[in-house]
Amino acid sequence: MSTREFESRSPLEDFPTVWQRVVTDPLGFFAGMPETGGLQPPMIFLAICAAINAAGHLLLLSGLGGMLAIFVWQLVAAFAMAALFVLIAQNLFGGRAGFEPTFRVVAYAWAPLIIAWVPVVGRLALIYSVYLTIRGVERVQQLDATRAVLTVLLGAGALWALGIAGIGPLWL
Repeated sequence: MSTREFESRSPLEDFPTVWQRVVTDPLGFFAGMPETGGLQPPMIFLAICAAINAAGHLLLLSGLGGMLAIFVWQLVAAFAMAALFVLIAQNLFGGRAGFEPTFRVVAYAWAPLIIAWVPVVGRLALIYSVYLTIRGVERVQQLDATRAVLTVLLGAGALWALGIAGIGPLWL
């Protein structure tokens, strides 16, 4: 059954409910996640998560420049990651989904990253986010678990290599 991400007209009001569904019932959320409907709902969700994460980094004295860089990089990285996942899944593993459903997975799977700024706990949030991404890619690309893991690891490795090459912040 396909459901809308945000039930009311205000994504800001529905954000806590959607965030809780993603984090506590990822399999159910991704099973019911629509694969079409535009990029606006997942982009709004991602922007809210990125803003909370960036504000947390500001609390840790990253400064306004660091806060802005984290926010922008998280948005840019989501688009890049989704594109890489599509390329890898379709060309190496016979994935079936295009950019939109894959971007939706990445945007919602990054929900735990709102606490990425918290020392130690932020690393655990990143690991859980990777798990959510694997489960979402597995579902939308119609891959088995092994191929979904390989898709996510190869895509993350490519993005990490680009970050090390100076395109993004080194703290990601």
